[in-house]
Amino acid sequence: MRYQSLYLFQTIGKEGEEMKCREQILEEFRKVPENTLIMTGKLYRDKFSGMMGEAAFSQAICRLCKSNEIKRISKGIYCKPKKTRFGVVLPSDKEIVDWFTDQGNGIIVGYDLYNSLGITTQVSRRVTAYSSLADEQLKQIRNVTVHRHDLKYTNEVKTIICMMELLQHYEEIQDLNYAAFLKNMESLSKQYSEKAFAIVRKEITYPKRTIAFLKKVLDFYHVANSLSRYLSSLSDYRIPEMEDLYEAAQQHG
Repeated sequence: MRYQSLYLFQTIGKEGEEMKCREQILEEFRKVPENTLIMTGKLYRDKFSGMMGEAAFSQAICRLCKSNEIKRISKGIYCKPKKTRFGVVLPSDKEIVDWFTDQGNGIIVGYDLYNSLGITTQVSRRVTAYSSLADEQLKQIRNVTVHRHDLKYTNEVKTIICMMELLQHYEEIQDLNYAAFLKNMESLSKQYSEKAFAIVRKEITYPKRTIAFLKKVLDFYHVANSLSRYLSSLSDYRIPEMEDLYEAAQQHG
């Protein structure tokens, strides 16, 4: 009887601790607006690593999910769901992308970038972004693909990424508007920063052919640069001539 009482006391105490932990975790979710993403790995490291083991934390997260207090969006990513009279509404793809890219945390690339610049009218069901917030090198969340690139996404850094993405993929962009492509190249060239290029190059590996293409663009618009240091004078990078691109723009205009 004595041992049974002790076991019961220990069980009640353990359940009480688990409930306390779940409540503390839930309180962190209550602090943020509905459908705001929370990365539980970071939450554990920042708030709970000194209070409980990782296994206990994960178990508490699972129980909060089962009770519908929080919702799992992807591996390691959860949210406090928005509850309406029609039921639970989870974050849209746009809200997910915004969370990863807003406030200097990332940039949208791919067809959403091309479309926003007027370079094509084609759209894609999938959205691709670069972000410093991703906890894995590649994160797939429904129709959103996030690549981790640990950068401070200043305007100068974003300019370099925009130029490099356009130049790397220009041959693959469907229904390319050559005039808009060239207009963007001229405008972005005026914002070129050698320092920002060095920062981006250190984090994102772009082919030398793309760097050579960027140099040709900058030279054409008389923008000083030292990109030759990254290139070989003996290599033929097979990049188009700017005059040919302007001719294509006239033909397609």
